[in-house]
Parts: sequence; C-alpha cells; structure tokens
Amino acid sequence: MQQKYRDQGLVCMSVSLDNPDSKPQALKFLIDQKANFPNFWLDEEGEVWSERFKISSPPALFVFDRAGRRAGKFYAPDKEYTDEYVEKLVQQLLQAKP
Repeated sequence: MQQKYRDQGLVCMSVSLDNPDSKPQALKFLIDQKANFPNFWLDEEGEVWSERFKISSPPALFVFDRAGRRAGKFYAPDKEYTDEYVEKLVQQLLQAKP
C-alpha cells in the first residue's frame, strides 16, 4: 500500500514488538515484504505497550489522518478486518482536504 499511495501522501511505518532474539527473522520478513519505509524496534516491556495501545498482542494496525489523529485501529481480537477494508479507509483519508 505504501508503494501504491506514497505519491498521494501515504506514509507507513512498522513497529516490531518481537523479542530481540528474533531480530534476524523480523528483518528477513521486512525485506521479503519489501517494507521500504521506516521500521522501528520497540524495546519496552509488554505491559507498557499493551496498556498504551490497548492490545494484548500483535499484530495490530493503526491508521492516522493527515493531522495525526487516529482514524482506525485494526486488531483481530477486537474485529476481523481485511486489507481491502484498510485500503478503503486509506483512500478516504487521502482524498480528504488537509
């Protein structure tokens, strides 16, 4: 999606919550997925990010509008979601005036 919409202003980033021992596998995954956007490694304890993001485990996907306000939270235990649903939200946000 980053490649498809970056010229329209989409900015993506990833945050890994994996154990530091899993770093080689996480990096391979990012390379295989062609994740050519900023990728971060969160080194906080699980209780910290779990409370902050209101999730108990990854994966989760957050979408923010141009003003930096959260426009969507996609987390499977809360609600099943599809890539198409996320893309539709992204398209709507990209069409909105800044």
